[in-house]
Amino acid sequence: MSSNRSFRRTFLCGAAIGALTLSGAAWAQDADPETDAAEEIIEIAEEVPGEARQEKITVTGSLLQRDEFSSASPIQVITAEVASLEGLVDAATILQGSSLAAGSTQINNQFGGFVVDGGTGVNTVDLRGCGTTRTLVLINGKRPGPSGVRGAVGAFDFNNIPGSIVQRYDILKDSGSTIYGSDAVCGVVNVITRTSIDKPEINFSVTKPFDTGGELYSIDGAYGFNLENGNISLAASYRMNEDLSLGDREFLNCDQDLVTDPATGQSVDRLNRSVTNNGGQRNCGNIYFNTVLDRVFGDRLIPSPDGRVLPTGSGGTVAGYRPRENGPLVGDPLGRSFYEDVLEDPRYLTEDAINKSEIFSAYAVADFDFDALGGINWVTEGLFTNRKTTSEGWRQFFPDIRGNTTFFGGFFGYANDPLYDNPLNTVALPVTIWPSNSEVDIDYMLVQTTLSGDFGNAGFLSDFAWSLGGNYSKSDGDLTRNQIIASRTGDWSLSDDAPDFDYFDPGFLAGTGPVYDAAYAALTENETGNTEYSQWLINGNIAGELFELPAGAVGGAIGFEVREYEITDTPGPFTLDGDLWGFTTSGITTGTETVSEVFGELEIPILKGQKFAEELTLNLSGRAFDYETSGSDSIYKIGLNWQMNPSLRLRATKGTSFRAPALFETYLDAQTSFTGQFGIDPCIEWGESQNGNIRANCAAEGIPDDFQNLGASARVISGGNGDTLLPETSDSFTAGVVFTPTFADFNIAVDYFEFEIDDQIGQLGAGSILAACYGGEPAQFATNAFCDLFERAPANDASAPFAIDNVLDTFLNINSQLQRGIDLETRYERDFDFGSVVFDAGGTWTLESLTSLFAPGTVDGIENNDSNGSIGDPSFVADGRISLERGNYTYTWFTNYVGNTSNNRFADTPDGIGEPYFGLNANVDYTAEAVFYHGASVRWEGDSWTFTGGVRNLFDETPPTVSSEAATVRGNFPLVATQYDLRGRRAFMQVSKTF
Repeated sequence: MSSNRSFRRTFLCGAAIGALTLSGAAWAQDADPETDAAEEIIEIAEEVPGEARQEKITVTGSLLQRDEFSSASPIQVITAEVASLEGLVDAATILQGSSLAAGSTQINNQFGGFVVDGGTGVNTVDLRGCGTTRTLVLINGKRPGPSGVRGAVGAFDFNNIPGSIVQRYDILKDSGSTIYGSDAVCGVVNVITRTSIDKPEINFSVTKPFDTGGELYSIDGAYGFNLENGNISLAASYRMNEDLSLGDREFLNCDQDLVTDPATGQSVDRLNRSVTNNGGQRNCGNIYFNTVLDRVFGDRLIPSPDGRVLPTGSGGTVAGYRPRENGPLVGDPLGRSFYEDVLEDPRYLTEDAINKSEIFSAYAVADFDFDALGGINWVTEGLFTNRKTTSEGWRQFFPDIRGNTTFFGGFFGYANDPLYDNPLNTVALPVTIWPSNSEVDIDYMLVQTTLSGDFGNAGFLSDFAWSLGGNYSKSDGDLTRNQIIASRTGDWSLSDDAPDFDYFDPGFLAGTGPVYDAAYAALTENETGNTEYSQWLINGNIAGELFELPAGAVGGAIGFEVREYEITDTPGPFTLDGDLWGFTTSGITTGTETVSEVFGELEIPILKGQKFAEELTLNLSGRAFDYETSGSDSIYKIGLNWQMNPSLRLRATKGTSFRAPALFETYLDAQTSFTGQFGIDPCIEWGESQNGNIRANCAAEGIPDDFQNLGASARVISGGNGDTLLPETSDSFTAGVVFTPTFADFNIAVDYFEFEIDDQIGQLGAGSILAACYGGEPAQFATNAFCDLFERAPANDASAPFAIDNVLDTFLNINSQLQRGIDLETRYERDFDFGSVVFDAGGTWTLESLTSLFAPGTVDGIENNDSNGSIGDPSFVADGRISLERGNYTYTWFTNYVGNTSNNRFADTPDGIGEPYFGLNANVDYTAEAVFYHGASVRWEGDSWTFTGGVRNLFDETPPTVSSEAATVRGNFPLVATQYDLRGRRAFMQVSKTF
């Protein structure tokens, strides 16, 4: 394995974990009120019919009330009704599939078994690939708090939004920090809920894949009370997302390297790995167990079913075990290969590719007008959600055995060594399979209330409206895992009271039988940790018309906001004691933050009714703030909106943003985890490296050029960085054109976007830290600060010379990020004799997705890391929908597109052709091909019944597969590529009844 490849896979995974424009998109915010097309488009908002077009409303991204959905900032609108025509009912799936999110990795239910911010089962949204903590989420214009487990909680979990209460989703496509504050760096998602229920209703939805696994069920109901001066609405929903196991899909159930011979095209996976020497049959490298390793000589032995005595590689004998040899196993009448016995186990196929979740939500809203009090409106809403997510998986367990032992100069040996008859009594390591399961149980509550009104005939203030409100949210989550208790495993450095088991028992190695069952019962505990996150805020503003100019009235607004949030994460007792085998450990995380802010906005009409300037408006907004930990600062935003004629509108915005470190980035207690040596160490086989700096620096440490590293996993220490972190600052720019011809019901909008973030907070990742050390200039190797962030064992280490021991990977200001691209949206609608036709299409081209991890010039090819077009970050995503409404029926065809992606930039040779591979030359597949997904549905709507049925992924497109050398994979599907569909072809049905 070349040294370039040895660390890039960890770098890829770290970058990823640290479809598309949905067809409900419309241009109501851009439409001209003079045109019929604008009136038709505005009908996407249920409460803003065409005849009420001039009613003033507050638009997402602005404090000012307007007489139209018109803004210098681009806004995408996704309606719940149109999403349901595509079989989508939950908020997370709808938003993660929007074009602003589909171009980057989204955290969802397919990351069970991996450590992600917010914990297993969390569903967050990352707009533009900027990161989940740089995308602000609002519910009816107010920010709810985040939820999750494991301490690293910082983003809103869309599992908490019951789809039954949603009217639409407004997505602000540029920065909203001046209006909404920190976190609105690369966009804002504003969930607009229903405020009244005219008739009691009940809705049922089911999605059933044609293959087993991954079923989705939901049932919800709503009831409303219409009173004299307002209304009260109640809603509740239950959702069940069944798990999808690795064994449920062929592309998930067999982990292969997928490398081929350059001449023949046949598989040449490592010997006995994925292809046997017995007829070229496929074997799977899913999990390695049912074996004993000699950690010094490298021999591997597995149980013999016939118990025969065979010679070992060191000249002794062993009863009941067989040594590994290339090709069929010695003495095996079936001619089986080593990995066939070791890895072919059906239990691994029960591991979750998508986790199971049960979600119950209850929502209530009261909306009252009090004319006697001067026309005051009072809206109060409450939301409660309980989510239970379970994750089923498997892991290796390889205890360092204790019973009846003697200690020889660093080797852990045995008085009655069952493996070798030699004087060294060398280190023997049994490897078995072990369950790795977890359950997340989170209660989330949100209460928010707002009083609003106007000042009546109070002179100058008569043209102003006011608003005062606040909210409180709290997440209380438990994470329960079955943990292996380190002090019970027989590790010589820990307790003398460890239970004594025959870890060489064939049943134990195979994960079955009484010895295995007894060991599991004795060594494991179900441990529960708790995470609480609470947030409250109070805000208010006044807005109205200040004075008249020739082009119209100048609008202005000013407001304030005070927020306080707090986190307390308490891991379970074994985690706190550091008594876990092979799993992350951490301490208690606790911290608070308080911020006080003032903000304002001006809308200045410059021209109106002029040639080439039917309307030209300048928008100015700003915000000043004081954070308890991050200090004071201010930001601004300028927007220009130019309606040249009834058909053409130009718009642009430019502004700055500020993001204070999240609580977990500041206060997360030190955590330890483990990673493989081969994934992070550039000095492994550095003699094959094409990087001169790596060759020189590894040689300077005396590391052999063919170094393989037989050491155990490296320990990675991560966590918050206290008051050493700087806040992030950013600049944004958007410019667009909207074409709405008067001769046709057609609209097209094209917008360019650019976001640049400085002092970005993140973790480098263990692989990047070592790459920065050994990839730096040899003359600076002795003083390279990155080399101080890890420890390497000395050459004379008894068990693992030159192995990486510890890596310090805390949150840092790692420099900058740049995102540039183009959004395109188009809509056409027309009434024909046979019915009404609507066509929607949209796409996003990412031009650049650049992350500068280190100071310029530190590491060639890494400091300017453009991930655009790499696996998980496609350069182009798009979707389209065409619907025909004819009488009571609506017929819909919809399609999503994910462009070609490739990690070829990490290849050792052009396109991965003829790469060095375990002493061979092989072709490595670094490319995930483009994918089209199609679907169709039919809806019938009567007076009180509505039926919708359809099929998603109509042609059963499977995700593209890549070599395991190219990316982190599950089976052969690239894990970070969340744009692809794992469930496959599936039917959906929705039934609604009103009373």
